[in-house]
Amino acid sequence: MAPIIAIATLVINFKVHGSAIAKIVRDNNRRPIAIFPIPTQNVNFVEDPTTGVYFYQITTNGVNEVLSEDDIIHIKDLGFDGRIGTSVIDWQSAVIKLDALTHKFAENYYEKGTFIGGFLETPLAADEEDAAKEYKKRVVESLSGKDGGLGLAILGPGIKWHAVSRTPLESQLVEIFNKSDKDIAKMFGVPLSLVGDTEKQTSWGNGVEQMFIGLTRTVIMPIAVQMEQEIRYKCFRTDEIKAGWYIKFNFRGLLRGDSAQFGNYVRSMVNSGIYNIDEVRALEELPPLPDGVGSRNMVQGAMVPIELLEYFIMSKNKQTNSGKTDNSAGQ
Repeated sequence: MAPIIAIATLVINFKVHGSAIAKIVRDNNRRPIAIFPIPTQNVNFVEDPTTGVYFYQITTNGVNEVLSEDDIIHIKDLGFDGRIGTSVIDWQSAVIKLDALTHKFAENYYEKGTFIGGFLETPLAADEEDAAKEYKKRVVESLSGKDGGLGLAILGPGIKWHAVSRTPLESQLVEIFNKSDKDIAKMFGVPLSLVGDTEKQTSWGNGVEQMFIGLTRTVIMPIAVQMEQEIRYKCFRTDEIKAGWYIKFNFRGLLRGDSAQFGNYVRSMVNSGIYNIDEVRALEELPPLPDGVGSRNMVQGAMVPIELLEYFIMSKNKQTNSGKTDNSAGQ
């Protein structure tokens, strides 16, 4: 499994089930060599009543395995005790249920022909059923474009077509469709523009860009921080952590804004000596400049340390006074 697939699997289980579980595979020396995602529905949480310690009972292809917390990466969503996460879908089950029922009702409503687009008013007698069927056929063919798409039906004398406007029930269905999508997007903290709803906002520009940055900070990064902490605590030894080993997701690419903002940012960082040119080029996946000319940190020459400012002023005054003395002596 590619790393990106493993991460996606954990995130999906996290958002759907409220918990994401991964088994830490270790070698004979207890060193971690792999992380294996486990479907959350295949895991039972077992608590030792005497110690309060949690164990994870994993069922895979009919085989049970019990692991301790030290051998499990556990990412948790909402929860009161901090031990077992609860899915936001469970918290908002009424919204999900309403959306599912609405779609099911609409499917049956239209599939079974409950929707009436209109009706024919005809003076035909009861024994003229064949003629009525013919007129109906003409209307259906005209609406389906069988006559070339003109939508024109030739009817007999005294026959009128009455269109039926949308009923209050159908209008309510449309409103529920629109509302359910918005409710589910808000449930997961996703801006509406990112699910294709641009009714009240532009689909381009800084507004949506800021929404995407907000999504990264408020939805994606908290999940990533949990992963970072779990892997750091359970996959690194204490001496490795003290030596500075850690894991971190780099969100710089998602948070850097548009090209103009990014250009201003790196310019100020280079001018302040925080970045050198090669480091900025590395952010853009460009090779360093030849002969190491881009590896030196530089600052603007006009800037001096504040504690040396008085010294430079005195030195400048001294040079000025010395120049005046020399001029008078020459005269």
